[in-house]
Amino acid sequence: MLQPSIFREGSNMDNAVGHPKLMSLHLLEEITAGFSKNRKLGGGAYGDVYLGEHKDGVKIAVKELKDVLDLDDEQFEKEYRNLEILEHKNVVRLVGSCNETKGEYVPHKGRMVFAEKARRMLCFEYMCNGSLENFIYDESNACSWHTHYAIIKGICEGLEYLHEKLKPDPMYHLDLKPANVLLDENMSPKIADFGVSRLFLEEKTRKTNSALGTLGYIPPEYINEGLISIKFDIFSLGVLIITTILKVNNFLFS
Repeated sequence: MLQPSIFREGSNMDNAVGHPKLMSLHLLEEITAGFSKNRKLGGGAYGDVYLGEHKDGVKIAVKELKDVLDLDDEQFEKEYRNLEILEHKNVVRLVGSCNETKGEYVPHKGRMVFAEKARRMLCFEYMCNGSLENFIYDESNACSWHTHYAIIKGICEGLEYLHEKLKPDPMYHLDLKPANVLLDENMSPKIADFGVSRLFLEEKTRKTNSALGTLGYIPPEYINEGLISIKFDIFSLGVLIITTILKVNNFLFS
C-alpha cells in the first residue's frame, strides 16, 4: 500500500516539492473549496482538474479521476507508481495522490440510495501560465520566436525523456497536444495529462481496440489498424509543432 502522508490538516505543504505523498480526501476538499466550479481548471475524458490552494499560499492541481476508468485499488496504485518516477524539467511532476472510499447518496433506478464510492485523485505541481493551447490561441500573447522555439524544444526534450531515457521502461503519452502541455512561470513547457499512462515492456508495437488520442493528432496506422508504437507520439508532436508555428506566424504577420 502507499505510505502514510505527512500532509495533515494545518500543515504548510512544504513537502509538495519533494517525494509524492498520500493526501487525505478531507485536505483536498478543504484546499479546493469542496471541488467547487470556481476552482475548476479544466477537464477531459479521464477526469476534472481543480486548483488546490493551501492557506499558506502553496498551490497544486488536483485531478479527480472519473468512474469511467473503472480502476481498482491495485490498478490505481500501479498508475501512481508509474507517474511518481517521472523526473524531468519538461514533464509535470506528481506531488501526491488520494484513494479513499466515501459513503454518499447516489441515483439508482429512479431513486437515491446510499452507497460507498471510491474517490481517487492525482495531484500535480501547479502551472500558473496554463496550457500551450490557451497561450497560442490568445491573441494578446505577443512573445518572440525565441520564446516559442524554447517551448517547442522543451516539449521535444520531455518526450525524448519519456521514450528513451526513462528507466527501466519507456512511457508513451498517446494524447500529446497543446492542451496537454502546461507552461510554468518562466514559460517553460511541461508535458502533462497522461490520462492513464501506458508502459511498454518488450513489445515495440501493440494493437488495441481502445479509443486513444485526439482527432487531428492521431497517426494513420492507429486510425487504420489500431497500432500503437513510438510513432504515435512522434506524429502528434509534429502536428503540435506545426500548429504552434502557424499560430505564431499568423500573429506576427497579420
